Amino acid sequence: MMRTSRFACAVLAMMAMACGGDTAGEVIAIEIALKSAPSRRDSVSEFETDTGYAVALEAASIRLGPIFAFAPDPMARAKTPLWDTLGQGFVSVAHAHGGVDLVSGRIVRAEWLEPVTLDVLATDDVVLGEIEAERGVVDAVTLELARAAAKGAQVRVRGSATREDEKVAFEGSLTLGDDPLDRRIELVREHIELTDGGRLTVVVHPDVWLDDADLARATVTDGTWTLTPESQPGRALHIGTRSPAAFSIEWRP
Repeated sequence: MMRTSRFACAVLAMMAMACGGDTAGEVIAIEIALKSAPSRRDSVSEFETDTGYAVALEAASIRLGPIFAFAPDPMARAKTPLWDTLGQGFVSVAHAHGGVDLVSGRIVRAEWLEPVTLDVLATDDVVLGEIEAERGVVDAVTLELARAAAKGAQVRVRGSATREDEKVAFEGSLTLGDDPLDRRIELVREHIELTDGGRLTVVVHPDVWLDDADLARATVTDGTWTLTPESQPGRALHIGTRSPAAFSIEWRP
């Protein structure tokens, strides 16, 4: 009897949590876009790393999605039916607007769920599409490296690097598993006001990816330095591509 009562209390508590929170605000239409830009250099394709290599990228891509834009209150809860919460195993609930991210418990103002591959050497904006969003302030954006596609890697990079009198060709990739927490990147952005007709852009900074890579410690295969996962430059690529410094957010009303 006591065990049943405890279960009932737990269910009621969860119902209160799921049903509490603010109601959805005004629905607006915004665009979601991606682009690449240098972080603190002049070019996305030619830059010097913190380890002293002059890098010239010949190809580089990253696969991203989903993308979530959050309302400021970290304690806010959207109205999520208990059976939906239980049935989805406490994963983020997708809505056109006003949903909830059950990892952080934050209200989602806007979201893009489809994965997309960005050629980071093409610097034009890539408009993913128009979505419904919730009008209001956003102070954080979370993005994920997309689940690995059929060919595997979420990040690919190829180019040449020169230090002193040594010039080498290199290539590398990053492949992560299905755990979304391993692929999740949290970006803080001070006060964006989502308004109708605006564009929210995630900016990728590929010049950050190889900042700490000591390319001389790569695995050499047929004359090419390969950034394998167990090598120092492979680990540096893993850290660099998942660093918040490798991304920024722009809002154009």
